[in-house]
Amino acid sequence: MKRSTKGVLLSGLVYPGLGQWSLGRVFLGAIIMILTTAGLAVIIYRLVQRISLVIDKILPQLAEGSVDLYKIMETTGRTSFSGRALENISGAVVIGCWAVSIVHAYILGRKRDRQIS
Repeated sequence: MKRSTKGVLLSGLVYPGLGQWSLGRVFLGAIIMILTTAGLAVIIYRLVQRISLVIDKILPQLAEGSVDLYKIMETTGRTSFSGRALENISGAVVIGCWAVSIVHAYILGRKRDRQIS
């Protein structure tokens, strides 16, 4: 398998930065991995917060025994959760790291493939 293909597959399908790591650019790969992991951690943390808030609003309904799907949907729809900007920025960081990692791994792999040939 060509190095460019291997780098793109590792960075695109396994984890951003892994292609750089396998092609010898360990520091750059580690930076991309750290940024991606931080972005994913923020997204997951905020999602857990949102789920916890919704569950806290649904639990009193469960205690009353008067739970139906319509009431749950209404409760979750009324739940306000501020601060989506941080989630959007984190998502952009993850997508950006992923895209940069794929393109860079391909370019780096092509250079390495040319050196070997």
